[in-house]
Amino acid sequence: MLTPEQLAHCADNIINLYSQLEEQIVRDIARRIAKTGTMTDTGIWQSQHMQELGTLHSDVLSSVAKYSDKTESELKKLFEDAGVTATEYDNEIYRQHGLTPKSLKVSDVQMQLLEAGYKKTQGNLSNLTLTTAVSSQTSFINACSLAELKASSGAFTPQQAIADAIKQVAQDGAYVIYPSGHRDRLDVAVRRNVMTGIGQTTGQICLSNAQELGCDLMEITAHAGARPSHSAWQGQIVSLSGQRGYLSLSDIGYGTGDGFKGWNCRHDWYPYFEGSSRMYSDKDLEELNAKNIEYPDGSMHTLYEAEQQQRAMERKIRETKRILAAQDECITNTDSESLQKAIQEDFERYAIKLKRQEAEMNNFCNRTGLLPDGSRSQVYGFGRSTSQKSTGVAKKYYRTWSKEHNINNIETLAEYYNVKYNDVERYKLLKGYVKAIDEGNISPFTGFDLYESKADEIRRELVGLKINSNPDYDIMDFTTHFVDRVLGQTSTKHKDMRLGTTLEQLKDTIANPISISEPSFISMKKNGSVYLDKRVKFTGKSCSFVYSITDKLLIQATSFGGG
Repeated sequence: MLTPEQLAHCADNIINLYSQLEEQIVRDIARRIAKTGTMTDTGIWQSQHMQELGTLHSDVLSSVAKYSDKTESELKKLFEDAGVTATEYDNEIYRQHGLTPKSLKVSDVQMQLLEAGYKKTQGNLSNLTLTTAVSSQTSFINACSLAELKASSGAFTPQQAIADAIKQVAQDGAYVIYPSGHRDRLDVAVRRNVMTGIGQTTGQICLSNAQELGCDLMEITAHAGARPSHSAWQGQIVSLSGQRGYLSLSDIGYGTGDGFKGWNCRHDWYPYFEGSSRMYSDKDLEELNAKNIEYPDGSMHTLYEAEQQQRAMERKIRETKRILAAQDECITNTDSESLQKAIQEDFERYAIKLKRQEAEMNNFCNRTGLLPDGSRSQVYGFGRSTSQKSTGVAKKYYRTWSKEHNINNIETLAEYYNVKYNDVERYKLLKGYVKAIDEGNISPFTGFDLYESKADEIRRELVGLKINSNPDYDIMDFTTHFVDRVLGQTSTKHKDMRLGTTLEQLKDTIANPISISEPSFISMKKNGSVYLDKRVKFTGKSCSFVYSITDKLLIQATSFGGG
């Protein structure tokens, strides 16, 4: 038996090798596009690309051969180690029940199964990767055609057309084409092939061992995060002969692509003898399938759902890294200053995007308890140099942005993301402050430190008060817009500029309102749901304010002047 964890990570080393191949191909295509300039002469540009196309196929084939040689020995060792681990676990159970099983390397049948499984998987890998030579040509041709079409339309500059084409090549990555016409990313196809090959081969060896020793019952492993169709039979007992009272091989879909030992299946089986204790109780299995993972937004999900969300985030990070790697390759290899400038601008945008994506995934993993899987978000062509460049760009952008908004007490990008994901109330204030600056509701000279200070003052002085001594009008909170209106655009009267509202003015109106408006209803959204917010305006001698009866918070304030 192999554990679900062992099966999940059995292909990691192979994936690392093929990830390097993929990024080499992507960088190669980007470099060839960049070398031909910016289409100042379409005919020359087309001719240059045809020349590059002629060498691309052979160069990719050469790269594929090099990496195939590396993986062959790695794959053989992987199969041998998996076979030994699986049979030794099972053999210990057999020995406990008085049987004498053969070890893997002295069993001709088991070794034949192991060799057959290895050769089949290796053959599949070779077939898969060979299609990348064809697909890389297709990517190159499509990218060049797209660039030419965009440039000739007049809607894009030649530089931007080429920049977009390079980005498209990186987004596609290296891919394989199946006889059916279906396409898969290279890393996806390799992981599925290796993981499925290992799982099926060890499963067949364990089945052969059981049949030889006369063991009819097998217990199936279980793990949290199983796909729904597999969770129905994981942890259960299956009878190889189809005995009544147990699951049959057809019940678990054995031999089908989406069943037990099918595509990407992490389940295995091991011998079970009537009367033995089960590895998984009904309670254990129920807990494995429970919605006990809390997302950052408070919703509850199964581990399977959470892992699918994590995989989606990892794919986005890998795509962004591929784009940055291709752009970096182009910047380094083009002689055109205009093209270099256009791609540098794109590089900066994606560098900022990458840091945001990484922060989002780290927060998701921290909140859910999932472990980040570096092998699934790593891009091996995204080397230290490219990483340092993208990190530097993101940090520079934050310094500029924070300076423009006078965010003087959150000094670094790392501090910003810490606030965003770990301090909900402070981040709400920060978003409100930035919005107020961008919309001109307060001066950028205010500074976020003063904004926070004023919010703290409002919380101390106003929250907890009852308007007009009415217990139905108790103030529980306030909006960031209310902070904006308290600060105002100016402290002295200026034409077309809003005065701030003092807390003394507000306290007086809270205690002694002169008039109270009829309630109004505003459509609002909270946590994805729409509701009607009931609001009332209170007017005093020196100011007015709007209060939400529904949410019990202060919405906005208006000063009439004076103190």
